[in-house]
Amino acid sequence: MSKESTQVKLSFAQWLKLRREIAGLKQADIARALDVSGQAVSSWEKGTATPALNPYQTKQLCLVLNVTLDELVKGFSGEVEISIS
Repeated sequence: MSKESTQVKLSFAQWLKLRREIAGLKQADIARALDVSGQAVSSWEKGTATPALNPYQTKQLCLVLNVTLDELVKGFSGEVEISIS
């Protein structure tokens, strides 16, 4: 019996939540690092708002999520796919 996997494209909201959880962080940790409200991070993860980050915040988000700028841009533009089996 073979397992088939499916490629799923992640929205920025899904990608952000996944990366935050992989990093072992809470929404409050992201909010504190970016100097935004926890409600802002929550709305980004729900997909009801899109972050408008300045260069400093962009760098901080990369650091706290342990991702490169390229990975952040791909996540933001919805270009990340994962395999689900």
